Amino acid sequence: MTDTTGAQTYAQAALRHIRRLAKITGPQESTTPKKRQAAEYARDILRSLGIEARLEPFRSIRSTYAPIVVAFAAAFLGSILYSFMHSPIATLLAAVLNGLGVWGTLAELNFSANWIRRILPAGIRQNGVGVVPAKEETRRRVVLMGHLAIRRTPVFYSSTFWHKMFVAVVGITLVSMLAGALAYALLLLADWAWLHWIAGLASAVQVFGLVISLRAALIGFGPSASADGSGAASVLALGQRLTHEPLRHTEVWLVADDSDEPGCYGAAALAETHADELRDAYFVALDIVNAGDPAFLVKDGLLRKYPVDPELLAIGREVAAERPELRVSEHVGIAYTDATAVLKLGFRGLTIDALPRKKTGALHWRQMADAVDKIEPDRLQRVHEFAWELLQRLDQAA
Repeated sequence: MTDTTGAQTYAQAALRHIRRLAKITGPQESTTPKKRQAAEYARDILRSLGIEARLEPFRSIRSTYAPIVVAFAAAFLGSILYSFMHSPIATLLAAVLNGLGVWGTLAELNFSANWIRRILPAGIRQNGVGVVPAKEETRRRVVLMGHLAIRRTPVFYSSTFWHKMFVAVVGITLVSMLAGALAYALLLLADWAWLHWIAGLASAVQVFGLVISLRAALIGFGPSASADGSGAASVLALGQRLTHEPLRHTEVWLVADDSDEPGCYGAAALAETHADELRDAYFVALDIVNAGDPAFLVKDGLLRKYPVDPELLAIGREVAAERPELRVSEHVGIAYTDATAVLKLGFRGLTIDALPRKKTGALHWRQMADAVDKIEPDRLQRVHEFAWELLQRLDQAA
């Protein structure tokens, strides 16, 4: 018989953590004292449970949209220089700046180091990390991650239509920068009239993409109850259960990572800092787990979709088949999660979420409506049960 009463208790604990995190952070930018307080809250909750916990600082940029703004601005600057000067030097600069825009955009969309990250202002962020030892001999490690992210509220996350529009704008602007780089490079060799038309059209697209992305970078922050609270809160609730029911041969790391909004810096910092300890660990990310039926990702990432770990995928499917009352499904990720960073670095990873499958707007993701009153406790409970079953089976196989 499945213990649903215990799961309800821990789901209520998660809901309390969500409320508290929403009050602590408020509409704050990354790398602010409020964000540190959220990580401190996670650390202190783990310590109150008797879990050895700490903060692990790392550096990151402050905004997820700033790199895209810089990339688009660089390309547009090159186009403007050529429009006013028409000299070989201006043409060369236009080609180079458009090329830099392409490189920066592609690298940023795949969370890779690039020139933009070197010039943008950075700040200190921190992961809250706790470790629950195995009851007996440690044979494997599992890392449970939930992010502490404050979300801006641009209009293109208000509905599926607007989300697709933004993806299209970014894609078309990327193509325009590539076309601009090629056109200006060819203009150094031959002054063909049709190249001027391509360059002019590319610059028009770039200014539109720049305006859209700049607006997203400057708009205010929402409450982020689902984005900032549900995953991290669920990790804390699972930590509470583990103190009462430790796994026999599995050491569990509990991580509230200050990661997701600017691009998975926290998850990457964790994996890189503890590369030797966690090389064979299983990373399980809980990402927005409050607004739909539980699910797990089969591929994760933004520009490139990384396949999840085959063993974790098989266990997820096994649990879904044997626990039909949880209504667990699987899908390809629509954006990126904490697991994207660890999968990119070659670690084992899987993401659990609970999102509406048809309407982005119904999630209230990146909207002012993303408040605590939109949290659905039943979703938190089923996610908790699914994650707990996953942990049990990983431990049994150790």
